[in-house]
Amino acid sequence: MSLSPPSGVPRRTVLTLPNGVKIRTFASQADFDPLTADDDTLLRSGFPARPAEGPQLDRFTRVLKQLGGRLHYVQPTLQVNADRFHGPRPRPAQTQADTDASPNWSGGVVFAPRGQSFSWVHGDWTIPNVDAPTENQWYYSASWIGIDGYGGTDVCQAGVVCEAYRTSNGTVVRNMFPWLEWAPAPEVQITNFPVDYGDFITAVVCAGPGAGGTNAAVYFMNRTTGAYTSLTFTAPAGTSLVGNTAEWIVEAPLVNGQQSSMADYGQVSFTTCQAQIGATGTTVDSGTGTSINMVDSNHTTVSTGTLVGSTGVLCEYAGTLP
Repeated sequence: MSLSPPSGVPRRTVLTLPNGVKIRTFASQADFDPLTADDDTLLRSGFPARPAEGPQLDRFTRVLKQLGGRLHYVQPTLQVNADRFHGPRPRPAQTQADTDASPNWSGGVVFAPRGQSFSWVHGDWTIPNVDAPTENQWYYSASWIGIDGYGGTDVCQAGVVCEAYRTSNGTVVRNMFPWLEWAPAPEVQITNFPVDYGDFITAVVCAGPGAGGTNAAVYFMNRTTGAYTSLTFTAPAGTSLVGNTAEWIVEAPLVNGQQSSMADYGQVSFTTCQAQIGATGTTVDSGTGTSINMVDSNHTTVSTGTLVGSTGVLCEYAGTLP
C-alpha cells in the first residue's frame, strides 16, 4: 500500500517556518464518502489513497464502516511551539539484554533492510490520562509514531502531547493536543483538533519515496469522535529523510532547552504498528524490532517499552507515583 504524499492536489500554504519548513492543508470536500470516492477525491479531501487489496484494504473498509456518518474533516489551524522539541534518541545511557535504553524515548523501533528505506509508518493508540508525580511542576508525556531519529539527527514524526501540573492544593491541570515535527525543526501544534484522554487515535506519517525525501504527509483520525485532519510538510533546510528506522514511542520532550520530566501516563498500547519499505508495499511489523526503556541520569527506569506480538508496542510508566 503506497501512502506517499499526493502530488498535483490543490493545497493552501498555512505556515512557513524560519528554517524553511512549509506546511500545507487540504480543502474539505462536501458530501465526501471515502468508501465510494475515487482516489483523486480521496487525496483532495486529505485522505490517503485507498489500498489496492489485502489486509490493508480490509482494515480501511472496516474502520470507515465503524465510523459511519460520524466522520468529519477538521481544517487544521497551527501554532509553532519554538520551545518544544521531540528530537532524536541520543546515545543510550545503558545497555540491557534485548532492550535498548534512552534518556528520552521508550517504546519500539524497527530497522529497514540494508539498502532499503521506510516511506510510511502507522499506529493506533488510546490517549492516556496523565498525572503529575509532584506539586508545582509541569510534567510531559508525548506519544508518537515516526521515521528516523534512532542514532540519527532528524525525525519525521507526529503524535499527541499530554501535560500535567499539580498545584499545592492537589488540583491537577491537564492539557493535550496533537502535533507534528520534522526535527531539527520544533514542534508544530494542531490547535483546533480536539482530543481527550480515552480517545482512540489512528495516525499515519508518510514520507515517500523514502531515503532522500524532503516531503511528508500526516493523517490523524480520532476514531472516538469521527474527526480527522491531515496536512503536508517539508523537511527543514538541509535535511532529508534517511528512512533507516521507524518508531512507536512515549517520550519526555525537550522544553525550554531542558529534558522534561515524564508525566505518570499509566500505559500506552500501540497497535497495528507497521512501516512500509519504499513503494514496494512490503511492510515491517513492530515485533521484528527492538524495545527501548527510558532511564534517567541515575540509570533508573522511568518508562518501559515492550514488543507485544507481531504488531504491538506497550509502553508503561515506571517512575515516581503521585
